[in-house]
Amino acid sequence: MMDINKASELLKSLLSQTDKKSEKKVYHCFIHTLSSLKNRDLTETQSQLIEDKLSSLNLNTVTENRKKFYKQKLSEFIAFLKNEFSFTTAKYYTEIWMVYGMIFGTGIGISIGTAIGAGLGTSIGLSIGAGVGMVLGMIIGARKDAEAKRQGKVI
Repeated sequence: MMDINKASELLKSLLSQTDKKSEKKVYHCFIHTLSSLKNRDLTETQSQLIEDKLSSLNLNTVTENRKKFYKQKLSEFIAFLKNEFSFTTAKYYTEIWMVYGMIFGTGIGISIGTAIGAGLGTSIGLSIGAGVGMVLGMIIGARKDAEAKRQGKVI
């Protein structure tokens, strides 16, 4: 059975064994997520579910490409926390809504630009639409992030 402390110790030992910056970043993110969970007041059921998930991730597996393996396991673990407990990472909604804003802004910008003129109007509309959409998306996402933080859902 893998608990939060054992997983943290394993990742800390792997962190001390590597010199690769990108690999260290993955370990730091995983350790940060686990320490955030450790500092929460989790119920016994929540703790058991987390321990079961950590066990199912098989973090002790020896693999050739450790960075890829642990990055995949971190993504899987964060998805589990999001689906099971509605926990999110910092700036989660800001990043998501920024992309949505750019998509919708680009579409609206192209529509407006085409109405202005086929050549120059389209490129100007595209640029302005994507920029405005991105800013609006970031504002909406920041509000949702602040709400999640108020509710104690950010890990």
